[in-house]
Amino acid sequence: MKTECDDKSDWCKRGGARPGCGRKPGVKTRPVRLPEWLLDELERLGDPRALILDACQNQYALSCKPQPETEND
Repeated sequence: MKTECDDKSDWCKRGGARPGCGRKPGVKTRPVRLPEWLLDELERLGDPRALILDACQNQYALSCKPQPETEND
């Protein structure tokens, strides 16, 4: 049985290159595309990125691993 959440045709196309976003050269990211309805609901509640991080840390007891310092930091 297919639900509206399974239909990927309305998934948002957010992601990819974002000029001026402040990423450091050489830092690799792995973009994840989420359904537009989920991003809309998260935006309604606050900062989607922060909410996703908080939920993952709380649900799976994840912790941020410190990044090694580089010469440019």
